[in-house]
Amino acid sequence: MIAAIPVITNSNLPTNNSKAISGPKSKTQKPYKSSLKQTLKSLSKSGKLHDAVRLIESSPSSFSDPETYVLLLHSCITKRALHHGERLYNHLLQLSKNGDDNLLQDPTLKSKLITLFAVCGRLEVARRVFEDGLENGRVPESVWVAMAIGMCQCE
Repeated sequence: MIAAIPVITNSNLPTNNSKAISGPKSKTQKPYKSSLKQTLKSLSKSGKLHDAVRLIESSPSSFSDPETYVLLLHSCITKRALHHGERLYNHLLQLSKNGDDNLLQDPTLKSKLITLFAVCGRLEVARRVFEDGLENGRVPESVWVAMAIGMCQCE
């Protein structure tokens, strides 16, 4: 004689005495930009600038988190990775031309760009970044300091 074995299924069909199983309830999924931000920060911290820049460039929507760009630019400065920094800068320029967030007016981001170009010997580009937005007459102190230090380093 064979003993009866209860059968457990993963069926989502309701039965007479049970409720439909909807699967485990998960916490709210992070939005795309939040997970992109975490991935970019992780790539930056692990020194994988090429992968991080490629990910930003291939992102289907504009990524507009100044904090993440600052972190990536800091990694570029540390590694003297001018090529990756230029690609980030060109991406930021493209975003501003498309009418997306004008991240280039963020003082910390602007200071990092100036520092990157000055450290890598591209003082003319650093000066262009500095002068962008001067017409409104409001230049934060951190941007002035970054430009002054950059000019001193290149002399």
